[in-house]
Amino acid sequence: MTFKVEVKNLEDKIYRIIEINNNMTLADLAYTILATFDTLGYHLYNVKHGNDIYDCNILNIENNKYLKDATSTKLIDLDFSNPNMIMKYDFGSSNIFTITYLDSLEKEDNMFIKEGKGKGIIDDILGEDLVKIVNDIDVKSIPELYYPPGYVREEKYDYRNYDIENDNKMLEYHYRKIKEYY
Repeated sequence: MTFKVEVKNLEDKIYRIIEINNNMTLADLAYTILATFDTLGYHLYNVKHGNDIYDCNILNIENNKYLKDATSTKLIDLDFSNPNMIMKYDFGSSNIFTITYLDSLEKEDNMFIKEGKGKGIIDDILGEDLVKIVNDIDVKSIPELYYPPGYVREEKYDYRNYDIENDNKMLEYHYRKIKEYY
């Protein structure tokens, strides 16, 4: 299946078009999104599709009859007559991804990034703050914010530095690490 995933309010600057095997789960799609958008994958998430909310936390699901389990919902079983989904990542410093189902293909690959733009998000920064950071980079042409602790990087965040070839090489590794965390 092919999906377009965009960072809310930065749709023209940070997005991916990804392919993922339709036998994978909605949780696998979420892990793939988190992997390719440069997250550390240590916050909770949920995905809203139509009137249903699919959660990553089994304790939330057991205590709330309105939540469904993202880890047991296969992509192939979802009704994409409504092609739009919303993924909320990090309930304290939320970032929102809009996900649009585009197409189904006859391929056996687990995951692949067909197209993308923009480096990704930064954990522990509100989506609104990320928009300000990106716009500030556009105005000044020089990034000023260093990655926060946890990323173990001594570099400034610059959303313009996206390398799709490297992202595809590392996607499976980052996906597996994030899946392990959940």
